[in-house]
Amino acid sequence: MKKITAVLVAALLIVSCNPTLTTFTFIYNDEGPNGEIATRMEELLEGSFYNVDIQLIKGKSTNANLDSLSVGSVDIALVENYVNYQPGLNSAFSVYSEVLHIFFRDEIDGSSFESLMYSGPVYIGREESPTYNMMMDLIEFYGLDTSRINVTFAMNQAGVVVELTNLFTKEKLKTYEGYTLFSFDEVGNIGNASIVEGIALKYPRMSPFVIPQKSYWGYTEDPIVTLAVDLIMVVRSGLLEVTVNDFTKTMLRNRQVFTSIDPLLFDGLREDFNQGILNIPLHEGARTFLDRDEPSFLERYAELGGVILSIVIALFSGIVSLTKWQAQKKKDKIDEFYEDLMNIKNAIPKINQISSAIEKVKRVQASQNKAFEMLIAEKLVANDSFRIYMELSKETINELRGKMRVLKAKKERTTS
Repeated sequence: MKKITAVLVAALLIVSCNPTLTTFTFIYNDEGPNGEIATRMEELLEGSFYNVDIQLIKGKSTNANLDSLSVGSVDIALVENYVNYQPGLNSAFSVYSEVLHIFFRDEIDGSSFESLMYSGPVYIGREESPTYNMMMDLIEFYGLDTSRINVTFAMNQAGVVVELTNLFTKEKLKTYEGYTLFSFDEVGNIGNASIVEGIALKYPRMSPFVIPQKSYWGYTEDPIVTLAVDLIMVVRSGLLEVTVNDFTKTMLRNRQVFTSIDPLLFDGLREDFNQGILNIPLHEGARTFLDRDEPSFLERYAELGGVILSIVIALFSGIVSLTKWQAQKKKDKIDEFYEDLMNIKNAIPKINQISSAIEKVKRVQASQNKAFEMLIAEKLVANDSFRIYMELSKETINELRGKMRVLKAKKERTTS
C-alpha cells in the first residue's frame, strides 16, 4: 500500500506541475527590431505561464504571414497596420510606430515629393509590402503619373531609397552617407493643416511623425516631418478570449522589458493606444482587458477545470489498474510457492533416502518462513490462497515425516 501511495503522490505532482503544455506559433518578418521583439515576447510569455510554449517562425512576407494566420496554421503575428483585412484574424494591441524614411542622393532634387519620385530609380520595398502599398497611396495622394516613376526592387541601384522601420542607429545611418533625409513639410506647419495631416486624413492608418532636431547625431540638423504606421500584434480569431486577454495584459504591463530595444517601444506599448486606427478588428479577448471587462472565474478556469477532471478520472483509473496489478503480482508470488510445494509433494513416492526426506522438510519450512516474511512486508495477502498454501504445506510436511518413518522401519528390518 505504501508503494501505491508513493506512486499516486508522484503522479499528482507531475500533473499539478504541468496539466497541459500548449504550443503557440509566432510568425514575424525579420526586419528592423522585429526579431528581437518577438524573442522578448517569447521569453516573457513562457516565463509568465508555465504551461505555454512559444515557437518562433521567421516569415517570408507580410501577406504570406497573414495568410498563414487566416487559415490557422500559425497563432500570432507581428504585422504593420497597413494590410487589408482578412477573415480569421484579429488585432491584439499596438507595438510601436514604424517611421517612413525617404533617403535621396545629394545630387537629386529633393525639394518636393514629386521631384523625388520623378528623379530616377526609386526603391519602395518589395511589391505588395506595407512600404510599397504606403508609397503607392502617397503617389496617388500627390496625383503623380506612375508611368514616369522608375521603380526598382534593387536597393543599391536606387537614387531614392524608402524604408519603413524603427529609428535608425548611428551605425545604420553610416550606410546612407551621401544621402539626405526627405521632410514632407516644415515642423511649424504641424497643427495648421499641414500636408502630413492631409495625408493622415485621407489615409487614417498613417499618422504624422516628427524626427526631432539632433536625433540623428548631426545627420540632419533640422527636424524631419514624415509619417508613421503602427506595427501591431495580430492573432488568429479562434484563439480563446482568456488566452488573448492574458497575453495582452502580460505584454502591455511589462513594456519595460521591450523599451531597451528601441525608444519607440516605450510609447508604442500602451494600454491607451488609439484602437480606432486599427485596420484589423480587435480580438474580444484583448478588448476585455483594455476595457477592464475581465473574464469571470468560470470563463478563466473552464479549460483548467476540464483538465483537472480528466486528471481525476485518469488517476482513478490508474488506482484501479494499479490495485489490480498489485493483486495479480501477489497472486503470481503465491503461485510460485504453490508450484514448488506441488513439485515436492509429487516427488514423495519416489523418495528412498531418509536424508532426502529431511532436506525436503527443511525446504518446505523455509518456504513457509519466507511466505510469512512477505506477508508482513505486504508482498503477499492473507487471503484464502495464502491460508490454503499454509495448510497444504503442513500436510506435505506430515507426508514427508510419514515417509521418513516408513524408510526408518524398512531400514531396521533390513539390518536385524
